[in-house]
Order: sequence, then structure tokens, then C-alpha cells
Amino acid sequence: MVQQSFIYETAAEVLVAILMVLMLVCIYVGRMIGLKRIKAQHEIEAVSTGTAISAMLGLLAFLLAFTFSMSASRYDTRRENIVEEANAIGTAILRADLYPDEERTAFRSDFRQYLEARIRYFEAGHEIEEALKAKGEADNYGTQLWNRATKLSQQSDHYAATMQMIPALNAMLDISTTRLMAELARVPDSIVSMLFALSLATAFYLGYSSAGKARLDWFVAVGFCVLTSVVVYITLDLDRPRRGFIQLTGSHQAMVELRKLF
Repeated sequence: MVQQSFIYETAAEVLVAILMVLMLVCIYVGRMIGLKRIKAQHEIEAVSTGTAISAMLGLLAFLLAFTFSMSASRYDTRRENIVEEANAIGTAILRADLYPDEERTAFRSDFRQYLEARIRYFEAGHEIEEALKAKGEADNYGTQLWNRATKLSQQSDHYAATMQMIPALNAMLDISTTRLMAELARVPDSIVSMLFALSLATAFYLGYSSAGKARLDWFVAVGFCVLTSVVVYITLDLDRPRRGFIQLTGSHQAMVELRKLF
């Protein structure tokens, strides 16, 4: 596991709560500044301000959609990888039946331990140390399985079975690495920071543009802040596979179901 950033370590609900409060503050500050400028200049360029606001709202909508798409794509990839790993492990377990009883029992014993370690790896959640420990155990059992298969490949009476087992083991071990890389692939912090900055800037100019009106419609202003914050929250939550409300528990059941093979 790589060292986590401050944005990733901070709970999504905390970040979004701070964002919503700051957006409301920016709207208020923007309106105050706009009123002062109107009072000083006795006019406001409503047309140019309206055009700028429309452009910023369009840019914010584009960035929200782009970031959400990145998070959703990574979420789908992680979900598919779990199912693919479950299929690879299941295939390898079944191919242990190609061996005589003694070798079959040894293979299935290691497969059972490997599977349990991979299940614990997911269920460790945000406990990174527990996840690393489970990953280390799985790697050790994976190495044992590989060494046993390569040793048996040198025996002519086990050659045919091993030629079936080795590709299955190779796929099983490879997908564990693929799954780890997919878990580490997240929306860059720079994009998340830019999304927050643009949200605050848009809120500020919304408040600024409202200075030309008699009063600010806070119902609309709060609604804008809440809806923007909700979209940002879902985007962040999708990008955090080990915590949050949107989890991969459904896909993980494919791994748990493999226990029935034993």
C-alpha cells in the first residue's frame, strides 16, 4: 500500500460538510463585495456578470461530470476484478481434483488458506495494517501453491494435470496484482482540489451577481450548495473502496461463495 494523501485520509462527509459551509460563506462574501461595488460605482454590469456566471456554472458542471465519470469507472473496474479473481480461484481449486488424493489434499489445504487470506484482505476495510497482513499471508500461500505445481510438473505421471494447473495459478496470482493496482488507482488529488476551488469560486460569483437584486434568494443558494455537495460526496465515496457507504460487498460475495467448494 502507498502512503495515503490528506484528502483521501479525511472522511468524505467531513470534506463535503466543509465545502458546503465554505460555499455558503463565499456566496455571502460575494454578495457583500458586490453591494459595496454597486454603492461605490452606482451601477453593475449585469450582462457581462451573467455571462461569466453561466460560463462558470457550465465549467463546474463539466468538471463534476468528468470527476464522477472517473470515480464510477474505477468503481466498476474494482467490482469486475473481484468477480474475476473469484472465478480464477474457483478454477484453480477445481483443477486440484486432477491430482491423486495425496496431492489433491495438499493443494486444497493451501487453496483454503489462500482464499481465507484474500477474504480477510477485503474485510479488513480501512485497517491498512490488517489488509497488508492478509495480503502477505495470501502471497505466501500463493508461493507455496506455485512451488508445488512446478515441482509436480517435473514428474511425468503428473505432467498432464500440472499443465492445467499452472495456467490457472498464473491467472489467479496475476489478478490479485491487478486488483491491488485498481484499488490504488484513484481520482488524482489535483482534480479533487480543482473541483473544490471551482465550486467555491462559482459560489462566490453567484453571490456577487446577486448584488444587483434587492435581496438574495437563499432558498436557491442553499439548494445549489447542497446539490453540488451531494454530487461531490458521491464522487468521493465511489473512489474510496475501503470505506464509505458505497461498498463492493455484493461483488465480494463471489469470493465468500467459494468456501462451499471445501
